[in-house]
Amino acid sequence: MFSKALFKQSCKANGILWGIITFAVCFMLASVMIISGNGNMSTMKNGISHTIVESTLQSEMKGRAINYYLTVSEALEGFDTAFLTAYQESLSQGAEQEVAQQNALGAGLGALNDFVNKKATESGFALPTEENPTGSVEYQELQGLVFEVININPTGLMNPDSGVPANFDALYESWGFAAPRYDLANIVDANREEYRLEYSQKNSSIFLAGNMTSDTNIDNIVKTLENFDISREDYINLTYKDESGDDVSMFTGETGIKYINSLANTAIVTFNARVAYEVANGKEYEVAAKEILGDMSASFLTNLPEDVSNALMELGGMDLYGMIVGSMFYKMAGLLLPIIYMIMCANNLIAGQVDSGSMAYVLSTSTKRKQVVFTQAVFLIGSLFVMFCLATVTSFICLACVDGAMVTLTFGQLALLNLGAFLTLFAMSGICFFASCFFNRGKHSMSVGGGLNMFFLVATMLGLFGSSVLPSVVRLKALNFFNYVSLISLFDVTSILSGTLTFLWKWAILIVVGVVFYVVGSIKFKKKDLPL
Repeated sequence: MFSKALFKQSCKANGILWGIITFAVCFMLASVMIISGNGNMSTMKNGISHTIVESTLQSEMKGRAINYYLTVSEALEGFDTAFLTAYQESLSQGAEQEVAQQNALGAGLGALNDFVNKKATESGFALPTEENPTGSVEYQELQGLVFEVININPTGLMNPDSGVPANFDALYESWGFAAPRYDLANIVDANREEYRLEYSQKNSSIFLAGNMTSDTNIDNIVKTLENFDISREDYINLTYKDESGDDVSMFTGETGIKYINSLANTAIVTFNARVAYEVANGKEYEVAAKEILGDMSASFLTNLPEDVSNALMELGGMDLYGMIVGSMFYKMAGLLLPIIYMIMCANNLIAGQVDSGSMAYVLSTSTKRKQVVFTQAVFLIGSLFVMFCLATVTSFICLACVDGAMVTLTFGQLALLNLGAFLTLFAMSGICFFASCFFNRGKHSMSVGGGLNMFFLVATMLGLFGSSVLPSVVRLKALNFFNYVSLISLFDVTSILSGTLTFLWKWAILIVVGVVFYVVGSIKFKKKDLPL
């Protein structure tokens, strides 16, 4: 079945071409992997991701700060009203001042509790039940906001140990802020509105800063940023410059608390100023507040056209290195030269020799047709296999040389990409080999086998611009049609890089296509009449 002499002859005839093509493929692969791995691509992608993340987080925190401020202001207004009403009623009923104050404080705290339950019900938060005594996480956050922020100063009103919510002085002081104390000493005599608003602004900002820098919230935030490949370490390394010009963490630790507190205070001041301006110009408070809150809590992506915003989101979460190495090189540029080699070699192995008459000399010896066709098929498949074995070694060396922090491509994925490229060429070479066996003229063989395979390659290039590999801003959906008419589409790079197993059944089709064309071509060659 196998002829060593014929195999050596094929090696001599096609060895130089194979060597040049193999060197060129390995050189291009190394250049692409090294340049894209150590260039500015990952930096650009990370810059986009970090910009999107920072903008989104800042907008989210501004929105939360304003909502916290409005919630605390409303809660404290209700507290003051209930306190004053109960205090006056107790005095009118002849109660001692100290007793009246204690009754008033109890009424105020009860009003806060009623406010929390009402607000939670309106927002759809699960209240405490026998099965869940603490209520939902959202309910706990609302309750913590209202009762922790108020931190009542009981001086001159009642005993500090008589049931007032826990004192958070030590915690606030550890953050570098003066301990907030909601002063009740002048609640009966003074106009409290200005004081309430100032207190709400200051202390809802402090609460937000402490809440957003807790380990639990940091874990939750990082989990929502998985699409942008933002790890906990990346999140901690989002920085800003402090007063001394040093880069410090923006959203974690003591520097994060100070940054978020300042961000929240600024947002509340801006919100109040803008609402006051709109109200002064005749707009209703509720309408103005809703519009301005929506505007201030919108990230820069929200203000962009939807297509551009979606494209930036896609780009921020895209594996650019994997796209260039996998989709750009292995599926297109890396196949071009091997396809040229495959077309020329397949033609030279059978049809070229029949056309030139040298096949007559081969068959005039003891070499049978089945030996000829089997040996030439082994040479073609083997040369492609060795070519991609060398490409695999080259790619492994290059991946080891690039900055691992900049790429997500693994050695396992790289091995699958090389294997997928080989199987694709195996199927395409089967078509070329069949054409070489079918036709007696080299020009016919190259026209059919080579033309069909070049069509597949061009269709793949056009189909790339319509596939989900590219961001939607540069994607032309109509061109996705070409992906359905190209055999190379069965080389599913996206599946390999995403870790799914969809590529396996597509590989099976490539193997079947290659085997069928090699077998049918061999049978045709053995049975056809040769112009010898």
